[in-house]
Amino acid sequence: MNRHQCRRFYTAVVVAILISALFIYRYAQASVSVDKSTAVIFMYQRVGEEQAPQDNISVEQFRAHITELTKAGYSVLPLPKIIDALKNNDSLPPKTVGITFDGAYQATLANAIPTLEEAKFPFTVFFASDMADNGNPAYMNWDQLKKLRKNKLVSFGILPAAYEYMVDKTAEENAAIINRAISRYREMLGAEPVFFAYPYGEYNTDIKKQLARYKFKAVFGQQSGVVYPDSDFLALPRFTMTDDYGGLDRFILTANALPLPAGDVVPEDTMLIKNPPIIGFTINPEIRQLAKLACFGSNLGKLPLSNIGNNRVEIRPDKPFTDRRTRINCTLPNNTIMPGEPRRWRWFGILLIAPTVAEPAADEGSEDTEDPENQ
Repeated sequence: MNRHQCRRFYTAVVVAILISALFIYRYAQASVSVDKSTAVIFMYQRVGEEQAPQDNISVEQFRAHITELTKAGYSVLPLPKIIDALKNNDSLPPKTVGITFDGAYQATLANAIPTLEEAKFPFTVFFASDMADNGNPAYMNWDQLKKLRKNKLVSFGILPAAYEYMVDKTAEENAAIINRAISRYREMLGAEPVFFAYPYGEYNTDIKKQLARYKFKAVFGQQSGVVYPDSDFLALPRFTMTDDYGGLDRFILTANALPLPAGDVVPEDTMLIKNPPIIGFTINPEIRQLAKLACFGSNLGKLPLSNIGNNRVEIRPDKPFTDRRTRINCTLPNNTIMPGEPRRWRWFGILLIAPTVAEPAADEGSEDTEDPENQ
């Protein structure tokens, strides 16, 4: 074998090794069946509006997120494509990400969309039709929404017409604001809305049942977690990004998250009758090493938990929840670690509501205090 043939032979060997490594990596990532089709969906509210710090993320932090998505091998896909793939149990590329905005603020139009257009990243805007009808200067009006709809990167979803707490309303009141939102969408945009988002991420069992009677493809909350084919499509999770919880390290951590599939969740309703509640769920038996599972609560820190057998986990907080909304996040390190890639964590989140607790003066759009790296 001459020198030229040797060089070709060794080049072929290196290529074969790299292909094999890639195959092993992808197989390992999909060794749990739900990992074959997963996505992380981010939710932003205000971008570059410092007067609303609880809901806001700075322009600089937002741009850092988009730069990370551009350079680190993510697949940023349109929300409709993600949801269709999940519902059809089709595979999605590794590290699939969706980007959403709640509220349709003018600041989104001015401070976020140009960055997304430059990156050619698709995104979805959820809006409340009353804001467009009333001409509130903080929100996009109908002319702006119609113009934005012509952008091939954009898809829309709706909030109820009045951006208000649905859990505080009667079924009749909620029907009125849902129906008005759908009607105005039809009248002004000439189509049927397919996505709905709960204001402030709040919902209960009755509201979910009410929304099940509509033709929405998917309904979104604000609890943390990763979407996959067996997700609850009447309460899909999204990671909320704000100044306090949108640093680049946390963004990378969540962008690389995998699902922690859990069922038989208690309490069944998000509305707390007992405070503190007893929280329980059963994790998919494909998931192992539950001794490394850790759960955290907003303003509660790390929570005591126990595995009571057959992958059943129980959390018994030792003090009452003091916020109207308490986020519970449970994380588990994934076994597969690839050189040059960040460690991936499995993630399951719950949002619980204590209706007797008053909302703070500025709505807390914050996340919780989870720190899986320090488990």
